[in-house]
Amino acid sequence: MQVFGISDVGQTRSLNEDNFSVDVSDNTVVAIVCDGMGGANAGEVASRIACKLFFNSIVPKIREIRDSITDRAETVIKVERAVYEACDVANKEVYLTSGTDTGLSGMGTTLSGCVIMDDILWTFNVGDSRVYHITKKSAKQLTVDHSFVQALVDDGKITPEEAQNHPNKNVILRALGIKKDVECDVANMPLEDGYYLVCSDGMSNYFDEKEFTRIVSSGSSIAEKAEEFVSLANSKGGSDNITVILIDTEK
Repeated sequence: MQVFGISDVGQTRSLNEDNFSVDVSDNTVVAIVCDGMGGANAGEVASRIACKLFFNSIVPKIREIRDSITDRAETVIKVERAVYEACDVANKEVYLTSGTDTGLSGMGTTLSGCVIMDDILWTFNVGDSRVYHITKKSAKQLTVDHSFVQALVDDGKITPEEAQNHPNKNVILRALGIKKDVECDVANMPLEDGYYLVCSDGMSNYFDEKEFTRIVSSGSSIAEKAEEFVSLANSKGGSDNITVILIDTEK
């Protein structure tokens, strides 16, 4: 299994408010992307705090679960609990920091990522950063955005195609640090061959199934593929920071 992460400021922003972390150990992967929001540099602070706290909380727990638990059902439950606990730790720290520094008031961040252990994949998200599964034939979004336009899609008021270009598509309904408590969505599924992409909306805003499948189908290295995803977003405008973690599970 190969993993590569990259972050780029994009074409229109002066500050990169995205942060990401990756841990790869003994066929186990933890990958996290946070996209900050708030005035001045508050978004960068929120995403950096959340990424660090989430990562530091979950990685030791995942390693302990991997090394000590053999029952599959118990593993699934323990990993999900570790995700919830890490999300709570990160959320509380961003919330407390926001409340004690007026310059950071109201800051928040999205969170999205995955845990891979042997043949199981867990996805998690708060906000509109996403996880995709991409093969040479298709690209499928695995997470569900916590956003205004996703709510409209769920209610049948607009189509997924209309949501792609909706003027309020970047209005999110859930983020870390905004409230004392936050709800994180967690799901588990069998690990499949192909590529898993964890990304901020600076990448997913330019989702194009043909382009995504073309990139992973190329004979280039995983680093070059990740860089090509960033180049794709920049070539289409690069209107936000772009963060990409690409995981190759091809056997």
